[in-house]
Amino acid sequence: MRIAALLLGLALAIAATGPVAADDGLTRAIATAYFPRNADADLHAIAHERAAELAACECLEHDGMRSETAEVVAWNSGKAEPVGSVVSRWQASAGHDKILSNQSYGRIGCAETVTGDTHWFACVLASGPLPATTGGGTASGPLLLPDTALPAPGSHAARLGRPTPVQSPKVFSVTMTGHDG
Repeated sequence: MRIAALLLGLALAIAATGPVAADDGLTRAIATAYFPRNADADLHAIAHERAAELAACECLEHDGMRSETAEVVAWNSGKAEPVGSVVSRWQASAGHDKILSNQSYGRIGCAETVTGDTHWFACVLASGPLPATTGGGTASGPLLLPDTALPAPGSHAARLGRPTPVQSPKVFSVTMTGHDG
């Protein structure tokens, strides 16, 4: 009977929490702070579960971490930018930063749930290749750059001390290799 009551309480607590966000914002923030990974629907579902579990117990623990995954979890409250704040905290934490810097974790799923003004975050990572355009691979393709050329000496724009207006961007093909962050 106690187990049934506990399960019912857990179900009610999970149902009482705010919506769990699909949270592309957190995934994008992690990609910006570190490097892009492949968004994984299964890991995303696990992250939803983990965020709800943490909100339900109002605790931060890794006891619910799924096998063959790594995770970073956190909460914050009263922050104007809750996602940016949590990513900054993870970057400042050696343990969390080590996980998020590990390029062997090429797959990610993140979620956020809100209870009152408290935001609960979970990102679940698993091994796999990074997207072809990042990390240890190479990527090439057009890159739009502004025309930053100075006006020719003696030109009308040079005599007026003004730069020549940019007519259109120039397209250059660039190859980038490696990742130094």
